[in-house]
Amino acid sequence: MQKRTITGMACTIWAASGAAQANDLLDAYRQAQAQDTVLQAALYQRGAAIEARPQALAAFFPQLDANANLARDKISRAEAGSSSLSIPGSGAGPVTSLGPVAGNTAIYALTLNQQIWSFQSFHKLVEADLQVAQAEASYRDAQQSLILRVATAYFNVLAAGDTLRTNQLERDAYGELLHQAQKRLDDGLSPQTDVKEAQSFYDATAPSVIDAESALDDARRALAELTARDTQGLAPLKEEIPLAPPDPAQPEDWVQTALQDNFALHAADLQAQAAQRDISANRAKGLPTLVLQGSVNKAEYSSEFGDNERDDHINLVVDWPLFQGGTVASLVRQAKNTYQQLHAVYEGQRRSVEHQTHNAYRGVVSGIEKIRSGHQAVASNLAAVDADRAGLELGTRTEFSLLQAQTNYYDTLRSYYQSRYDYLTSSLTLKQLAGRLSEADLGAVDEFLVSGPAAPSAVSGGLSADTSADGAK
Repeated sequence: MQKRTITGMACTIWAASGAAQANDLLDAYRQAQAQDTVLQAALYQRGAAIEARPQALAAFFPQLDANANLARDKISRAEAGSSSLSIPGSGAGPVTSLGPVAGNTAIYALTLNQQIWSFQSFHKLVEADLQVAQAEASYRDAQQSLILRVATAYFNVLAAGDTLRTNQLERDAYGELLHQAQKRLDDGLSPQTDVKEAQSFYDATAPSVIDAESALDDARRALAELTARDTQGLAPLKEEIPLAPPDPAQPEDWVQTALQDNFALHAADLQAQAAQRDISANRAKGLPTLVLQGSVNKAEYSSEFGDNERDDHINLVVDWPLFQGGTVASLVRQAKNTYQQLHAVYEGQRRSVEHQTHNAYRGVVSGIEKIRSGHQAVASNLAAVDADRAGLELGTRTEFSLLQAQTNYYDTLRSYYQSRYDYLTSSLTLKQLAGRLSEADLGAVDEFLVSGPAAPSAVSGGLSADTSADGAK
């Protein structure tokens, strides 16, 4: 029941009315599936790891060997009873040397071995099954990680674009305030200090625009690295996006699900289990094995060497390596240390998943509040800008007060923009940690995008435009 509830989060967090207006994010992911080298490496790693099972299973099937030996032999023969040669001190009579005799020898052998039982082969087969399961879990984790990486890279491009546009609007606004201060100075309505203060704020915006341009270029290149496609003119977020809390509402439920279904954690657990099974496999190298062996042997000789021979036999062989110089004991100790190492890695990863799940959950919950409060903060700071501008015209506010209000306004605007991307990223991260992230989630996020080039939302564009218009009056 818990899994059904958490899977249904796609219908709550990603609830949106109407059909999707743009598919940029989903298209970017599909491009990344074909281009991303990390996913490709994980795919081939899985393919290589899967071969562990047929290799381990092969020990239970018959092993057939064939060999042939062709030789040219040369031997000498002697015959007893002749007086031409005698060996002093021997009981034999005289012998006669017949000289060397040369001939060909061909030996053919066909051997069949059928393992009946082996403790080592049994443990190796179980270990291979664990390795295959680990490879599959690692690949599934790579798939979900790619979804999150593409979404994060996409949001980074949009966030960098928002920051650049905001910084440019901020610079334009300070430029207008500088122009107004200079005009008031020329009219004798304000002191020289107002111009200097406005100039300092205006000059300070130049590095921020340059840095924002560099950040946008870097974000685009990072996305292009994943997708190998043009990253210009990405569809931006709508002005308003649904803000739904996580379901289930308790973070402990998400943590429990993550500990059960997180693919990276599951892979680490399977790797440790395989290492534990390897201890038994190495210990079994000192245990007996039972093999049924049958062979067909045929020897063909030249006529000088005698008749051809054939030797067929079937054996039941028990092989028990009693002592191998301490090799088995050393391999067991090595396997135990490897298991302890991987178990420690798993335990550390389990704690990390628990921590990250709590963080992602808090990111979703606090993200909702940040977006709402940020929206209100933008409106409040704009009202403060308008009040300071009116006060400056009436002489109740200073130029510095207006400049500072303008700075606060753009700071809150940048923070508001970023909070929307942080909320979406935290939502996807929470599902990824719980093992629930899929391509459908990107399709749901696409419903939050609008067609056409990125442009300031009504909150930013309208407010900034009003500010510039007021300053021009």
